[in-house]
Amino acid sequence: MKRAAVMIFVVSLSTTAQAVDNGSLALACKGTMTAGYEGASRDPISMGLIVNFSSGTVEGLSAPGQFGYVPVKITGANEVTVSFDGSVRTNLGSDSSISGSIDRVTGDVEAYQRLTDSKTGKAISSTTYALTCRPTQRMF
Repeated sequence: MKRAAVMIFVVSLSTTAQAVDNGSLALACKGTMTAGYEGASRDPISMGLIVNFSSGTVEGLSAPGQFGYVPVKITGANEVTVSFDGSVRTNLGSDSSISGSIDRVTGDVEAYQRLTDSKTGKAISSTTYALTCRPTQRMF
């Protein structure tokens, strides 16, 4: 029994190590997203994130009004936390910003997304993400 437990532990370590070998870490995440208004419901969500340490970006968070995903810059990283922040002008003429952090010990991700009118600076919408992620391998 001990031998099986050790083998499972070694396999899980090698899987995580493979994900990091190329400088990036693939994460499978589940949790909730909540719109930024009083009484908003917490809607379930599943998503994948790629933490690319080589390019210094986090990918997988989409900006409202933007097709596809917007990589955001890693602004800080240590043994416990990876912080990220970035913004982009969307194809709707608004500014979308995403900021948050990944707890490298628990796998918890908190992210906050804001959409503002690029002319007035007024907030149009916001979304808060509360996710729990685990390392995984890309499918292809």
